[in-house]
Amino acid sequence: MHALREDFPVEDDVMQLEPRVARIEGEVSQSNCRLAGVEVDIRELRKSMDQKLDKLDDRMRNLDAKLDARFERQDAIWERALEKLDARFEKLDARFEKLDNKIDRIDAKFESKLEALSTRRFTFWVTLLSSAATLGAAVLAILFSSSHGR
Repeated sequence: MHALREDFPVEDDVMQLEPRVARIEGEVSQSNCRLAGVEVDIRELRKSMDQKLDKLDDRMRNLDAKLDARFERQDAIWERALEKLDARFEKLDARFEKLDNKIDRIDAKFESKLEALSTRRFTFWVTLLSSAATLGAAVLAILFSSSHGR
């Protein structure tokens, strides 16, 4: 009998444990419900964040496209400006070349004039010396011919 008595206290203990187990089961069930709610909230948050990130990606793509278009327009503007500058420099180069040619022609004219002047001077001096020599010879001829003739 003693063995039976020991079985009864275990049965009492089990009876006392049943409400505690039921309460723990209820708390676990509540925790599971709360956890399920948190999972739903996290899924919704993830969806919301994905949508916001997609919108942000779209805005960045649009901004990138706008910036690319703007840079292309600026490049075209700079390209046209550089072409205009190149054309102006080419015109200036042509003008400078014409000016150089003009200066070369003027220089050649000046050189020829100087050469002509030098030639004229030389001719003048040769003519003067020749005339002086001729006059000197004539004077000497007169002097020597008159002294011999007397």
